[in-house]
Amino acid sequence: MASDLRGRLAKADPFYFSWMTFPGAIVAGQMARLPYEAVCIDMQHGLAGFTDVASMSPAITASGKPLVLRILWNDPGLIGQALDAGATAVIVPMVNTRAQAEAVVKAAKYAPMGMRSWGGYAAVQAAGTVPADYLKEANSRTMIFAMIETEEALGNLDAIASTPGLDGLFVGPNDLSISLGFGLGKDLKIPKLEAAIKAIAAAAKKNSLVPGAFGGSPEACAFFAGHGFRFIAAATDVGLLAAGAKALQDQLAKI
Repeated sequence: MASDLRGRLAKADPFYFSWMTFPGAIVAGQMARLPYEAVCIDMQHGLAGFTDVASMSPAITASGKPLVLRILWNDPGLIGQALDAGATAVIVPMVNTRAQAEAVVKAAKYAPMGMRSWGGYAAVQAAGTVPADYLKEANSRTMIFAMIETEEALGNLDAIASTPGLDGLFVGPNDLSISLGFGLGKDLKIPKLEAAIKAIAAAAKKNSLVPGAFGGSPEACAFFAGHGFRFIAAATDVGLLAAGAKALQDQLAKI
């Protein structure tokens, strides 16, 4: 495969990646050339559908960087579709129970670990290999992250984190904050919310999983990195556009 994501995430230092909400192969190719280690396409709250992803995927993987997909919902068919499209890592929303986590793994891994169906030659092309070699390597080289973003998931945290074959946990801070009754997660240091986030990091460490989170700002990234998270969405396309426009406007105001 073009990029050994698992090997990179085994290192202690944070892995910062960008987050796309806009569709389009040209934009995806440009995002892949920014100084982040991977590109995530958000299919849950972004505007890209699967047809868009089919053209965006090669534009990203051609850069040698991993493609990460946050799929629309916790659905086995969508997990397989994302991997077939060339995703190296799939982030699955709303994993609330051990049974749901087990179903996620079954959908993401080939037998004997799971029940992933064979196909999707875009994945083979993105890996830069041949079908037989892709099949041998896919279970170890592709990664599946369960989102922990509800109070129910927190109650089942140990059971979810100990699911065989799961590769990581991923915090959705806004939904987690909303579920806990705090509204949008602007203040990650609310004691109950911070305690939940620390518990997720601890559960990941205990079970040798990669702890991941959506940051979106330098402050949030520093917070998550400080709690041991290694797989962090650092910047969105919308955020980068707004920050670039503001920086330019500030410079123009000085003329």
